[in-house]
Amino acid sequence: MKKTIKFIFGIFLFFYFIFSVSKNISAQESQEKFFANTLQSSYTVQTNGDTLVQHTFTIENLTPTYYISRHGLRISSPSITSVRVSDSGGEIPAEVTHTDNQTNIGITFDDQLVGEGKSRTFTITYLNPDLAQINGQVLEVAVPKQADASQYDSVTVTLATPLNYGQPTRVTPSDNFVVNHSGNQIRLTFSNLHGEGVSAIYGWQQIFAMDFKYFLENNDSQPVLLQVALPPDTPYQRMNYESIDPKPREIELDEDGNWIATFYMGGNTAQTVSVSAMALLTIEPNGMVPVSPPQQFHVLPQPYWEITDPNIKELAAQYTTPSDIYNYVTNNLEYAEVNSVEDLQRLGAASALENPELAVCQEFSDLFVALARANNIPARVVSGYAHTNNSALRPLSLVDDILHAWPEYWNEEKQLWQPVDPTWGNTTGGVDYFNQFDLNHIVLAINGRSSTLPYPAGSYKTADHQEKSLEVEFATLFPNQQPDVSAKVLPRETAVSTLPGFYEVKLDNPTGAAWYDISFELSAENSQIRTFGNNQLSALLPYQSATVPIFVYNTQGGWPAEDQLHVKVLVGERTVSEQDTTITNAPYFVQYIARPYVIIGLGAGFILLALGAGSLLVLRRKK
Repeated sequence: MKKTIKFIFGIFLFFYFIFSVSKNISAQESQEKFFANTLQSSYTVQTNGDTLVQHTFTIENLTPTYYISRHGLRISSPSITSVRVSDSGGEIPAEVTHTDNQTNIGITFDDQLVGEGKSRTFTITYLNPDLAQINGQVLEVAVPKQADASQYDSVTVTLATPLNYGQPTRVTPSDNFVVNHSGNQIRLTFSNLHGEGVSAIYGWQQIFAMDFKYFLENNDSQPVLLQVALPPDTPYQRMNYESIDPKPREIELDEDGNWIATFYMGGNTAQTVSVSAMALLTIEPNGMVPVSPPQQFHVLPQPYWEITDPNIKELAAQYTTPSDIYNYVTNNLEYAEVNSVEDLQRLGAASALENPELAVCQEFSDLFVALARANNIPARVVSGYAHTNNSALRPLSLVDDILHAWPEYWNEEKQLWQPVDPTWGNTTGGVDYFNQFDLNHIVLAINGRSSTLPYPAGSYKTADHQEKSLEVEFATLFPNQQPDVSAKVLPRETAVSTLPGFYEVKLDNPTGAAWYDISFELSAENSQIRTFGNNQLSALLPYQSATVPIFVYNTQGGWPAEDQLHVKVLVGERTVSEQDTTITNAPYFVQYIARPYVIIGLGAGFILLALGAGSLLVLRRKK
């Protein structure tokens, strides 16, 4: 009597084997190999972004009694179209059903192909709109990893893309494919993926135009200084601000690399800060932007990152590397369906372990950071904007303007903060967001010292302003940024008057771009110059100013005299401005008593009087 095995073959965006047997099989029999399976898959990206997918299966019987009667395919996209199943005899009827988030294809074979060595070859083709994304100047293709790869004796994957996008700038995996041209296509052929997926990016950079608002409110009768976070430069992100209205009182760089802007707010007042900016994202790190190295606080516990929790410690002992942690988080949390932002409540790492089915991007990020820090790996969370063409596959779930969150860990080998996205690794069914990041994630704020602050753009609301405050779209041209740093030599003022020889060099950045490695050089014919401070700045942020006190004294005589002070400003090794200023130097002997505290002492009385006569400003982070 022939034994019948129903062979159901499914994929979650790729391939997944499930066997069901018509009668009980002993443990020894169930471990036997009944079939030899080979698979050839091709993914042909069309000019409109749809991908023509073709799977050719060859299944050979290894016993005289077992055979295949049914076959099933499950694809996590409800938008699959143009499904066709065929073999050498022609087209095979298929049952296609769509649900909210997937497509199921079922096949029943009419004949019973029985006999050892007999093989059945058939092909399933369809159009999938979710594997490739054409955004701005970039084509990105993501084929999720193959599940249950051990079921195959041979797997070949071919990715074909339009010739006009050129060769890929980055491919994962990077070492087991060959490239060839065929007509108007570039073809990548992978002969052995070892269960990995395929990610390919065509293009070096992506440009976004951004408009956003900060709704600020001071309900106190006293004036305050409110602080907000502006989207910063990172090694993979370059910002250019076209306008900030009104201009901030100052912009500072914090220890995580955030740009913190301070605004003066009178008592019982409200104002809207409108910002227009461009963001340039690059595949390779921008060497001009310095990396903020990890600090001790990047491995410490924080609210939502409970690294001393027993469950966290137990898991951290098992998963000790960033890749192991990423895989655990990706595979063990379940992305929750969220109907509205009111349903969102940040759980934190420990609660996410207890409620893995309630995770959104914040929980995926928090758990990664907690497990990394528990292994003494510096880690932090980034809040930002991530472009997606399909919110079911690549969801956005951070509150307010429906933003996104993802973690970064310190890559010791590259000496960089490495971004990863375990949320999208989970929701796409295994697209590799660990080894290859994309050009769709815009950093708005970095949380390292604090697990909650600063808040990202899009989060600054008031009772009267709850509307969407962040707009992002693709752009085609990024400004040609040229360093423009000016220097002015100004007298140091005291409570009484100005004193000969006491000046300050004020550096101004009038542009909407940050400049790095800034220095200035001073020279005068008849004067000696002493600088009370560093004449080198690591950064000058957009519209930022910095002042450095100097003392200029006479080397030719005992009395003050006029001289020409020459200032040269450099960005890196490039001279960007020079100017001469007429100054009055101090007598020679004053150099022995000229110290910064002299100026401070002269001005202290005036400062105390000002604070006593007016209201004391309070510095607050906007919440």
